[in-house]
Amino acid sequence: MLKRFLPYSRQNIDQEDIKKIVKVLKSDFITQGPNIIDFERDFAKYVGAKYAVACATGTAALHLSCLALGINQKSKVLTSAITFVASANCAEFLGANVDFVDIDDKTYCISVKELEKKLKVKKIDLVIPVHLCGHSSDMAKIYKLKKKYNFKIIEDSCHALGGTYNNFKVGSCKYSDISTFSFHPVKPITTAEGGMITTNDKKVYQKLLLHRTHGIHKNPKFFKNKSLAFDEKNKPNRWYYEMDVLGFNYRITDLQAALGKSQLKKINLFTKRRKKIAYIYNKNFKGLKILKIPHESKKITHTYHLYTILIDFKKINISKNKFMKLLSEDGIGSQVLYIPVFLQPYYKKKYNYKAKNFPQSINYYERALSIPVFYGLSKMEQNFIIKKIKAILA
Repeated sequence: MLKRFLPYSRQNIDQEDIKKIVKVLKSDFITQGPNIIDFERDFAKYVGAKYAVACATGTAALHLSCLALGINQKSKVLTSAITFVASANCAEFLGANVDFVDIDDKTYCISVKELEKKLKVKKIDLVIPVHLCGHSSDMAKIYKLKKKYNFKIIEDSCHALGGTYNNFKVGSCKYSDISTFSFHPVKPITTAEGGMITTNDKKVYQKLLLHRTHGIHKNPKFFKNKSLAFDEKNKPNRWYYEMDVLGFNYRITDLQAALGKSQLKKINLFTKRRKKIAYIYNKNFKGLKILKIPHESKKITHTYHLYTILIDFKKINISKNKFMKLLSEDGIGSQVLYIPVFLQPYYKKKYNYKAKNFPQSINYYERALSIPVFYGLSKMEQNFIIKKIKAILA
């Protein structure tokens, strides 16, 4: 029997992380301070992007990105049908029209073929591919469509930090305008809550900074109220600031950034361990006809943020809910990630998209089950999970 409950994913916090947090708690800055700037610099360097902007959550990262790209009530946006609701909500916040694209049956990421079908029918302003489970979308092909149909790209990379596509790190924005990340505890690294945005566009970067902090700036070059901004010697007044746009309080804290900096140093270690766990799962599950293991394309480094198997529950005559209950009784957590967004009541009521138009997404949803994969999962625990799943399937 297991000595602890095993969730489908969890954070790994060590003594070094704790020391970094305590150091900030004892410092003069626990909200806005030097760790944020350092974390952004280190993150940009790691993924190979020019700029990085840390923020409150992964959802805030997506929302800020839409704002920076000028998405509004006239915009039309496409994203994957299988994702967390934030990938669609970020455009809904701004009044945009949101539609969904069916997934690829191998990678479970947005289908390039289905994407082009939508692009041929109507003008699209923004596409948000989602790197589901840690496997990158086929960004080169999507970028090629961008050139043909003239739309912007935000990569939802919340699952894929540490991964690569065509030897470029996810987040480098080689094939996109913006890439976004989440640091929720189940993600590749954590800041408890938090997000990051990367881009290579300086103008986009400046807009992100502005929208992140209430739309306020303190740059004398851009002050509009000259009489208020400057003294009689034309020197900027020390207290002065201006709000140019309607922004948000989407800031991350120095405390969180310190944890993020510490965690980022271990991302390669975390990724290596999850890939090892995935390898052992693959080796044990590969021969089972009733179960489909994750696919990994040759040009992609899969980070296995999630280890998602597909099971034909009808064939084994056990409901998914019952299967999850049997696992839970032995201390094994599992999760369904995700419910197709177009099935959510808000989207059904507003758009009434039909399930029949997303066959791969429905097939995935009916069969998908994410099982434990995280840095601290031991060999003994993993072997127990494998034996239990095989026993239920038998």
